[in-house]
Amino acid sequence: MLRDYSGFFKTHKDTSFVNLNNGTLGLCPDSVIAQQKTELDIFEKNTTWSLTHAWPRVLKIQERLAEFLNGHPDDFFLRPNVTLAMNEIIMGMALPASSEILTTSLEYGAIVNILKYKAQRENLSLKVMPMDFAMQNPSDQDWVQAFEKSLTAKTKLVVISHVYTSNGLTAPIEELGRMLREKNILMVVDGAHAPGLMDLSFKDLPHVDFYGGNLHKWTMGPKGTAFGWVHPKWHSITSPLYGSWTTDEQTAKGYGYISPFTAKMLWSHSQSFSSYYGLEACFDFWNEHGKQVIFEEIKKRMSYLESGLAKKGLRPVVSIKNQAGFLAYPLAAFKSLKFEENIIVSPQGKLQVGLPKVPGVPLLRLTPHIHNTQSELDLAIAILNPV
Repeated sequence: MLRDYSGFFKTHKDTSFVNLNNGTLGLCPDSVIAQQKTELDIFEKNTTWSLTHAWPRVLKIQERLAEFLNGHPDDFFLRPNVTLAMNEIIMGMALPASSEILTTSLEYGAIVNILKYKAQRENLSLKVMPMDFAMQNPSDQDWVQAFEKSLTAKTKLVVISHVYTSNGLTAPIEELGRMLREKNILMVVDGAHAPGLMDLSFKDLPHVDFYGGNLHKWTMGPKGTAFGWVHPKWHSITSPLYGSWTTDEQTAKGYGYISPFTAKMLWSHSQSFSSYYGLEACFDFWNEHGKQVIFEEIKKRMSYLESGLAKKGLRPVVSIKNQAGFLAYPLAAFKSLKFEENIIVSPQGKLQVGLPKVPGVPLLRLTPHIHNTQSELDLAIAILNPV
Protein backbone atom coordinates (compact mmCIF):
# COMPACT_ATOMS: atom_id res chain seq x y z
CA MET A 1 0.00 0.00 0.00
CA LEU A 2 1.31 3.43 -0.95
CA ARG A 3 1.19 6.29 1.52
CA ASP A 4 -0.96 9.17 0.29
CA TYR A 5 0.99 12.46 0.27
CA SER A 6 -1.31 14.25 -2.17
CA GLY A 7 -2.68 16.54 0.55
CA PHE A 8 0.71 18.22 0.88
CA PHE A 9 0.59 19.26 -2.82
CA LYS A 10 -3.11 20.03 -3.33
CA THR A 11 -2.84 23.83 -3.69
CA HIS A 12 -0.61 23.83 -6.79
CA LYS A 13 -0.83 20.36 -8.31
CA ASP A 14 -2.83 20.15 -11.54
CA THR A 15 -4.89 16.98 -11.30
CA SER A 16 -6.29 17.21 -14.83
CA PHE A 17 -3.44 14.90 -15.87
CA VAL A 18 -1.12 12.39 -14.22
CA ASN A 19 2.38 13.84 -13.89
CA LEU A 20 5.02 11.13 -14.18
CA ASN A 21 7.74 13.48 -15.37
CA ASN A 22 9.17 14.51 -12.02
CA GLY A 23 12.63 13.80 -13.44
CA THR A 24 12.52 17.06 -15.39
CA LEU A 25 11.22 19.28 -12.61
CA GLY A 26 9.66 17.92 -9.45
CA LEU A 27 6.66 19.36 -7.66
CA CYS A 28 7.21 21.36 -4.49
CA PRO A 29 5.11 20.70 -1.39
CA ASP A 30 2.71 23.58 -0.76
CA SER A 31 4.77 24.65 2.26
CA VAL A 32 7.80 25.27 0.03
CA ILE A 33 5.83 27.46 -2.39
CA ALA A 34 4.30 29.32 0.56
CA GLN A 35 7.70 30.15 2.03
CA GLN A 36 8.99 31.48 -1.29
CA LYS A 37 5.99 33.83 -1.59
CA THR A 38 6.36 34.96 2.01
CA GLU A 39 10.06 35.64 1.55
CA LEU A 40 9.39 37.81 -1.50
CA ASP A 41 7.03 39.96 0.57
CA ILE A 42 9.42 40.20 3.51
CA PHE A 43 12.36 41.15 1.30
CA GLU A 44 10.46 44.10 -0.17
CA LYS A 45 9.62 45.57 3.24
CA ASN A 46 13.21 46.71 3.69
CA THR A 47 15.39 45.79 0.75
CA THR A 48 18.58 47.20 2.28
CA TRP A 49 18.23 45.16 5.47
CA SER A 50 17.17 42.12 3.47
CA LEU A 51 20.21 42.19 1.21
CA THR A 52 22.59 42.82 4.11
CA HIS A 53 21.34 39.72 5.91
CA ALA A 54 20.98 37.52 2.83
CA TRP A 55 24.50 36.14 2.45
CA PRO A 56 24.85 34.87 6.04
CA ARG A 57 21.45 33.22 5.68
CA VAL A 58 22.50 31.50 2.45
CA LEU A 59 25.53 30.13 4.30
CA LYS A 60 23.19 28.72 6.96
CA ILE A 61 21.15 27.07 4.21
CA GLN A 62 24.34 25.50 2.86
CA GLU A 63 24.83 24.04 6.34
CA ARG A 64 21.38 22.46 6.14
CA LEU A 65 22.18 21.17 2.65
CA ALA A 66 25.35 19.58 4.01
CA GLU A 67 23.33 17.93 6.78
CA PHE A 68 20.81 16.61 4.24
CA LEU A 69 23.59 15.16 2.07
CA ASN A 70 25.85 14.06 4.95
CA GLY A 71 28.76 16.26 3.99
CA HIS A 72 30.72 19.24 5.29
CA PRO A 73 29.27 22.73 4.68
CA ASP A 74 32.63 24.09 3.51
CA ASP A 75 32.58 21.78 0.47
CA PHE A 76 29.28 23.03 -1.02
CA PHE A 77 28.13 26.02 -3.04
CA LEU A 78 24.62 26.86 -4.20
CA ARG A 79 23.64 27.68 -7.79
CA PRO A 80 20.31 28.02 -9.68
CA ASN A 81 20.79 24.75 -11.61
CA VAL A 82 23.22 21.90 -12.01
CA THR A 83 24.36 23.12 -15.44
CA LEU A 84 25.74 26.28 -13.82
CA ALA A 85 27.33 24.27 -11.03
CA MET A 86 29.00 21.97 -13.58
CA ASN A 87 30.19 25.01 -15.54
CA GLU A 88 31.83 26.38 -12.39
CA ILE A 89 33.60 23.08 -11.79
CA ILE A 90 34.58 22.12 -15.34
CA MET A 91 35.39 25.54 -16.75
CA GLY A 92 36.99 26.63 -13.48
CA MET A 93 39.65 23.89 -13.41
CA ALA A 94 42.95 24.10 -15.21
CA LEU A 95 44.05 21.04 -17.17
CA PRO A 96 47.50 20.44 -18.69
CA ALA A 97 47.90 21.46 -22.31
CA SER A 98 46.74 18.85 -24.87
CA SER A 99 44.93 16.84 -22.19
CA GLU A 100 42.08 14.47 -22.98
CA ILE A 101 38.62 14.56 -21.40
CA LEU A 102 36.76 11.24 -21.30
CA THR A 103 32.98 11.10 -21.14
CA THR A 104 30.27 8.69 -22.28
CA SER A 105 27.71 8.40 -25.04
CA LEU A 106 24.81 8.71 -22.56
CA GLU A 107 25.66 12.05 -20.98
CA TYR A 108 23.17 14.91 -20.81
CA GLY A 109 23.41 17.23 -23.81
CA ALA A 110 24.04 20.45 -21.88
CA ILE A 111 26.95 18.85 -20.02
CA VAL A 112 28.41 17.49 -23.25
CA ASN A 113 28.27 21.03 -24.66
CA ILE A 114 30.24 22.32 -21.66
CA LEU A 115 32.92 19.73 -22.42
CA LYS A 116 32.96 20.64 -26.10
CA TYR A 117 33.28 24.30 -25.22
CA LYS A 118 36.15 23.66 -22.82
CA ALA A 119 37.93 21.45 -25.33
CA GLN A 120 37.62 24.03 -28.11
CA ARG A 121 38.59 26.94 -25.91
CA GLU A 122 41.59 25.26 -24.27
CA ASN A 123 42.80 23.10 -27.16
CA LEU A 124 41.92 19.83 -25.41
CA SER A 125 40.61 16.60 -26.91
CA LEU A 126 37.24 15.09 -26.02
CA LYS A 127 36.77 11.32 -26.18
CA VAL A 128 33.32 9.73 -26.00
CA MET A 129 33.13 6.20 -24.63
CA PRO A 130 30.31 3.89 -25.88
CA MET A 131 28.04 2.63 -23.11
CA ASP A 132 26.84 -0.61 -24.71
CA PHE A 133 28.27 -2.64 -21.82
CA ALA A 134 26.05 -0.82 -19.34
CA MET A 135 22.88 -2.28 -20.83
CA GLN A 136 23.92 -5.82 -19.80
CA ASN A 137 23.42 -5.48 -16.01
CA PRO A 138 27.15 -4.92 -15.36
CA SER A 139 28.82 -5.41 -11.98
CA ASP A 140 30.78 -2.59 -10.35
CA GLN A 141 33.95 -4.27 -11.56
CA ASP A 142 32.60 -4.35 -15.13
CA TRP A 143 32.14 -0.59 -14.92
CA VAL A 144 35.66 -0.07 -13.65
CA GLN A 145 37.21 -2.30 -16.33
CA ALA A 146 35.25 -0.64 -19.14
CA PHE A 147 36.41 2.83 -18.11
CA GLU A 148 39.97 1.69 -17.48
CA LYS A 149 40.19 0.32 -21.03
CA SER A 150 39.11 3.71 -22.42
CA LEU A 151 41.79 5.71 -20.63
CA THR A 152 44.88 6.93 -22.42
CA ALA A 153 48.10 8.54 -21.24
CA LYS A 154 46.52 11.93 -22.02
CA THR A 155 43.32 11.41 -20.04
CA LYS A 156 43.22 13.93 -17.18
CA LEU A 157 39.48 14.30 -16.58
CA VAL A 158 36.52 11.90 -16.62
CA VAL A 159 32.96 13.27 -16.59
CA ILE A 160 30.11 10.85 -15.91
CA SER A 161 26.56 10.83 -14.57
CA HIS A 162 25.54 9.34 -11.26
CA VAL A 163 22.02 8.46 -12.45
CA TYR A 164 21.67 8.67 -16.22
CA THR A 165 18.87 10.98 -17.29
CA SER A 166 17.73 8.81 -20.18
CA ASN A 167 17.23 5.40 -18.60
CA GLY A 168 17.91 5.63 -14.86
CA LEU A 169 21.14 3.63 -15.06
CA THR A 170 23.14 4.20 -11.87
CA ALA A 171 26.95 4.33 -11.98
CA PRO A 172 29.19 3.07 -9.12
CA ILE A 173 30.89 6.43 -8.72
CA GLU A 174 32.94 5.60 -5.61
CA GLU A 175 34.47 2.51 -7.23
CA LEU A 176 35.23 4.42 -10.42
CA GLY A 177 36.68 7.29 -8.42
CA ARG A 178 38.99 4.98 -6.52
CA MET A 179 40.46 3.60 -9.75
CA LEU A 180 40.86 7.08 -11.26
CA ARG A 181 42.41 8.56 -8.12
CA GLU A 182 45.14 5.89 -8.29
CA LYS A 183 45.91 7.10 -11.81
CA ASN A 184 45.82 10.82 -10.87
CA ILE A 185 42.81 11.41 -13.12
CA LEU A 186 40.09 13.78 -11.91
CA MET A 187 36.43 12.75 -11.93
CA VAL A 188 33.44 15.10 -12.17
CA VAL A 189 30.00 13.60 -11.51
CA ASP A 190 26.79 14.99 -12.96
CA GLY A 191 24.37 14.15 -10.16
CA ALA A 192 21.34 15.94 -11.55
CA HIS A 193 18.97 13.12 -10.55
CA ALA A 194 20.55 11.59 -7.45
CA PRO A 195 19.77 14.05 -4.60
CA GLY A 196 16.35 13.15 -3.21
CA LEU A 197 16.13 9.98 -5.28
CA MET A 198 18.70 8.08 -3.23
CA ASP A 199 20.37 8.49 0.14
CA LEU A 200 23.37 10.44 -1.08
CA SER A 201 26.17 10.69 1.52
CA PHE A 202 29.31 12.60 0.63
CA LYS A 203 31.14 11.27 3.68
CA ASP A 204 30.88 7.86 2.02
CA LEU A 205 32.37 9.10 -1.29
CA PRO A 206 36.01 9.83 -0.42
CA HIS A 207 37.21 9.11 -3.98
CA VAL A 208 34.74 11.40 -5.76
CA ASP A 209 36.46 14.66 -6.71
CA PHE A 210 33.66 16.94 -7.92
CA TYR A 211 29.88 16.67 -7.95
CA GLY A 212 26.95 18.78 -9.15
CA GLY A 213 23.34 18.10 -8.23
CA ASN A 214 19.86 19.56 -8.62
CA LEU A 215 17.50 20.25 -5.73
CA HIS A 216 14.46 21.05 -7.89
CA LYS A 217 13.92 17.49 -9.12
CA TRP A 218 13.68 14.66 -6.59
CA THR A 219 14.49 16.80 -3.55
CA MET A 220 11.29 18.81 -4.20
CA GLY A 221 13.12 22.09 -3.70
CA PRO A 222 12.20 25.41 -5.33
CA LYS A 223 12.81 25.81 -9.05
CA GLY A 224 16.24 27.35 -9.44
CA THR A 225 18.07 25.50 -6.66
CA ALA A 226 21.10 23.29 -7.17
CA PHE A 227 24.58 22.82 -5.76
CA GLY A 228 28.17 22.04 -6.49
CA TRP A 229 30.43 19.99 -4.23
CA VAL A 230 34.21 19.84 -4.29
CA HIS A 231 36.40 17.41 -2.35
CA PRO A 232 38.57 19.38 0.13
CA LYS A 233 41.64 18.05 -1.70
CA TRP A 234 40.67 20.20 -4.71
CA HIS A 235 39.44 23.44 -3.11
CA SER A 236 42.61 25.25 -4.09
CA ILE A 237 42.42 24.34 -7.79
CA THR A 238 38.73 25.25 -8.16
CA SER A 239 38.11 28.83 -9.22
CA PRO A 240 34.72 30.56 -9.61
CA LEU A 241 33.79 31.89 -13.02
CA TYR A 242 32.61 35.15 -11.42
CA GLY A 243 34.26 37.46 -8.92
CA SER A 244 32.15 39.23 -6.31
CA TRP A 245 32.28 40.70 -2.82
CA THR A 246 33.37 37.65 -0.87
CA THR A 247 36.07 36.66 -3.35
CA ASP A 248 37.99 39.38 -1.52
CA GLU A 249 39.31 37.88 1.70
CA GLN A 250 38.94 41.07 3.74
CA THR A 251 35.28 41.50 2.80
CA ALA A 252 34.52 37.87 3.62
CA LYS A 253 35.90 38.30 7.16
CA GLY A 254 33.04 40.69 7.91
CA TYR A 255 30.64 37.73 7.97
CA GLY A 256 32.36 35.83 10.77
CA TYR A 257 34.04 32.51 10.04
CA ILE A 258 33.83 31.58 6.40
CA SER A 259 36.27 29.20 4.74
CA PRO A 260 38.28 30.54 1.79
CA PHE A 261 36.60 28.07 -0.58
CA THR A 262 33.09 28.92 0.64
CA ALA A 263 33.86 32.63 0.34
CA LYS A 264 35.16 32.53 -3.21
CA MET A 265 32.31 30.29 -4.43
CA LEU A 266 29.47 32.26 -2.77
CA TRP A 267 27.33 34.32 -5.14
CA SER A 268 27.61 37.46 -3.01
CA HIS A 269 25.67 39.92 -5.12
CA SER A 270 22.13 41.24 -5.54
CA GLN A 271 19.75 38.53 -6.71
CA SER A 272 16.45 36.90 -5.85
CA PHE A 273 17.00 34.85 -2.70
CA SER A 274 13.46 33.50 -2.26
CA SER A 275 14.21 30.21 -4.03
CA TYR A 276 17.16 29.51 -1.76
CA TYR A 277 15.11 30.49 1.30
CA GLY A 278 12.43 28.04 0.20
CA LEU A 279 14.96 25.26 0.80
CA GLU A 280 14.40 25.78 4.51
CA ALA A 281 10.79 24.59 4.17
CA CYS A 282 11.94 21.83 1.83
CA PHE A 283 14.39 20.39 4.37
CA ASP A 284 11.74 20.80 7.08
CA PHE A 285 9.42 18.64 4.97
CA TRP A 286 12.05 15.90 4.65
CA ASN A 287 12.75 16.01 8.38
CA GLU A 288 9.06 15.87 9.23
CA HIS A 289 8.30 12.86 7.03
CA GLY A 290 11.66 11.09 7.26
CA LYS A 291 14.28 10.68 4.55
CA GLN A 292 14.23 6.91 4.55
CA VAL A 293 10.44 6.82 4.44
CA ILE A 294 10.36 9.13 1.41
CA PHE A 295 13.07 7.14 -0.39
CA GLU A 296 11.11 3.96 0.23
CA GLU A 297 7.85 5.50 -0.99
CA ILE A 298 9.51 6.58 -4.24
CA LYS A 299 10.83 3.04 -4.76
CA LYS A 300 7.39 1.58 -4.05
CA ARG A 301 5.92 3.71 -6.82
CA MET A 302 8.65 2.63 -9.23
CA SER A 303 8.05 -1.03 -8.39
CA TYR A 304 4.29 -0.66 -8.70
CA LEU A 305 4.63 0.82 -12.18
CA GLU A 306 7.22 -1.70 -13.36
CA SER A 307 5.13 -4.62 -12.11
CA GLY A 308 1.90 -3.29 -13.63
CA LEU A 309 3.48 -2.67 -17.01
CA ALA A 310 5.24 -6.05 -16.95
CA LYS A 311 1.82 -7.67 -16.94
CA LYS A 312 1.29 -6.02 -20.34
CA GLY A 313 4.56 -7.45 -21.63
CA LEU A 314 6.46 -4.18 -21.22
CA ARG A 315 10.02 -4.31 -19.85
CA PRO A 316 12.18 -1.26 -18.99
CA VAL A 317 15.58 -0.93 -20.63
CA VAL A 318 17.06 -1.14 -17.12
CA SER A 319 15.07 -2.67 -14.27
CA ILE A 320 14.95 -1.04 -10.86
CA LYS A 321 15.91 -4.51 -9.62
CA ASN A 322 19.23 -3.85 -11.40
CA GLN A 323 19.81 -0.52 -9.64
CA ALA A 324 17.96 1.71 -12.10
CA GLY A 325 16.98 5.03 -10.56
CA PHE A 326 13.75 5.16 -12.54
CA LEU A 327 11.95 3.56 -15.48
CA ALA A 328 12.47 4.01 -19.21
CA TYR A 329 10.90 2.07 -22.08
CA PRO A 330 11.56 2.07 -25.84
CA LEU A 331 9.27 4.69 -27.32
CA ALA A 332 8.58 2.39 -30.27
CA ALA A 333 6.53 0.19 -27.94
CA PHE A 334 3.88 2.91 -27.74
CA LYS A 335 3.31 3.84 -31.39
CA SER A 336 -0.45 3.67 -30.99
CA LEU A 337 -0.51 6.43 -28.37
CA LYS A 338 -1.33 10.04 -29.19
CA PHE A 339 1.16 12.61 -27.93
CA GLU A 340 0.69 16.33 -27.43
CA GLU A 341 4.29 17.27 -26.66
CA ASN A 342 5.08 15.32 -23.45
CA ILE A 343 1.46 14.51 -22.65
CA ILE A 344 -0.22 11.31 -23.79
CA VAL A 345 -3.89 11.93 -24.58
CA SER A 346 -6.15 8.89 -24.37
CA PRO A 347 -9.82 8.09 -23.71
CA GLN A 348 -8.86 7.08 -20.16
CA GLY A 349 -7.17 10.41 -19.40
CA LYS A 350 -3.94 12.36 -19.82
CA LEU A 351 -0.45 11.29 -18.78
CA GLN A 352 2.70 13.41 -18.74
CA VAL A 353 5.92 11.48 -19.35
CA GLY A 354 9.54 12.22 -20.09
CA LEU A 355 10.92 11.96 -23.62
CA PRO A 356 14.67 12.31 -23.03
CA LYS A 357 16.76 13.50 -25.96
CA VAL A 358 19.72 11.15 -26.05
CA PRO A 359 21.56 9.32 -28.83
CA GLY A 360 20.30 5.90 -29.82
CA VAL A 361 16.85 4.46 -29.17
CA PRO A 362 14.17 7.08 -28.30
CA LEU A 363 12.79 6.43 -24.84
CA LEU A 364 9.67 7.07 -22.79
CA ARG A 365 10.67 7.83 -19.20
CA LEU A 366 8.51 7.40 -16.09
CA THR A 367 9.60 9.22 -12.94
CA PRO A 368 6.92 9.00 -10.22
CA HIS A 369 7.22 10.83 -6.91
CA ILE A 370 5.41 10.80 -3.57
CA HIS A 371 2.67 13.19 -4.74
CA ASN A 372 1.54 10.47 -7.16
CA THR A 373 -1.32 8.42 -5.72
CA GLN A 374 -1.99 4.75 -6.33
CA SER A 375 -5.04 5.64 -8.43
CA GLU A 376 -2.85 7.85 -10.62
CA LEU A 377 -0.40 5.01 -11.15
CA ASP A 378 -3.27 2.67 -12.01
CA LEU A 379 -4.48 5.19 -14.60
CA ALA A 380 -0.97 5.48 -16.04
CA ILE A 381 -0.74 1.70 -16.40
CA ALA A 382 -4.13 1.65 -18.11
CA ILE A 383 -3.06 4.38 -20.56
CA LEU A 384 0.31 2.85 -21.46
CA ASN A 385 -0.81 0.17 -23.86
CA PRO A 386 1.84 -1.40 -26.10
CA VAL A 387 1.47 -1.56 -29.86
